[in-house]
Amino acid sequence: MAKCPKGKRSRDWKVGKDHYGNSVIHVGFRERDCTKCPVRSQCTRAKTTPRELTLKLPHEYQTLQQARIRQATDAFKQQYAIRAGVEGTISQAVRGFAVRHCRYVGLAKTHLQHILTAAAMNLVRAVNWLEGVPLAKARQSQFAKLAPVRAIG
Repeated sequence: MAKCPKGKRSRDWKVGKDHYGNSVIHVGFRERDCTKCPVRSQCTRAKTTPRELTLKLPHEYQTLQQARIRQATDAFKQQYAIRAGVEGTISQAVRGFAVRHCRYVGLAKTHLQHILTAAAMNLVRAVNWLEGVPLAKARQSQFAKLAPVRAIG
């Protein structure tokens, strides 16, 4: 049983699939409880339909929570820093140098384009370093901005 902020109980629980094909539990509430509720905006963004919740299965939820705890450790952050650097390089190549679109046909010409693009990226990075251009700050998702900051220790 799930309850809304006004204490109304859910009407049904159904096992289903999310967009990625993972098993989830859909929780639905009654239309008569949600339609004219004074605190509706706290429950749902839907204009007319009642509140619905999508929950992960218990073992998947526990696995996700354990992964999030592991990601908060210094050891994970140190290990991930290597990948973050590579991801930054790939992002710069895609956004700044359009490497997803090859201008040439053939393996040799494509390879040459990639070598020249890598050299151009290194040149841009060297010039920016010499001129003291600060590195871009990592973006944070809207969802992550909502999360409270917790001290790890």
